[in-house]
Amino acid sequence: MKKLLLVAVLVGVGGYFAYAKVLKPAPKRACDRLAELCGDSGKSDDNSCTEFFDEVGTTEESSKTAECVLAARSCPEAIGCTAGGAVKLGAGFAKGFLDGFQKSVK
Repeated sequence: MKKLLLVAVLVGVGGYFAYAKVLKPAPKRACDRLAELCGDSGKSDDNSCTEFFDEVGTTEESSKTAECVLAARSCPEAIGCTAGGAVKLGAGFAKGFLDGFQKSVK
C-alpha cells in the first residue's frame, strides 16, 4: 500500500512539472517568467501579458517572442524580448509602447 501511495505521489508531481514546463502554452509560461524576473513573485495574473502574446499574431511569432522571454536571465533582457515582439505588431502597438516608454524616461 505504501508503494502504491509513493507511486501515486510521484506520478502527480511528475504530471504537475510536465504541465508547468512543457504542456502549458509558451506565452503563459513567458508571462510567468516575466513576472518572476521583474519582481512579481513568480506568477502573473495580469491579462495584459497574455493579451500581448495574443496580439503578436501567428503562433510562430508569438512562440519566438515567448521563447526569448523564457531564455532571458534578467528583467531588462525579458523586456527587450517583448519590445521586439511589440515592434512586430506594427504601428498600433509599437506607438503605444513608445508613448509609455517616453513617459517613463521624462
